Amino acid sequence: MRWEIGAAIGIKLLLLVGLWFLIFRWQERPAAKPDIAAHLALPAAAQPFSSQPVKESDHVR
Repeated sequence: MRWEIGAAIGIKLLLLVGLWFLIFRWQERPAAKPDIAAHLALPAAAQPFSSQPVKESDHVR
């Protein structure tokens, strides 16, 4: 029973250290803060929208 508790504590410590390295990894941290607004911005439309309404044809069946 004692070795099971020791193994569980060892695994927990290993997982916590791994999580700490995932959260606070300093090697791949960008130099400047990322621009969240630019990341979430929608891409510009290829064709600008016209403010003039489109007239539908008067098609009678």
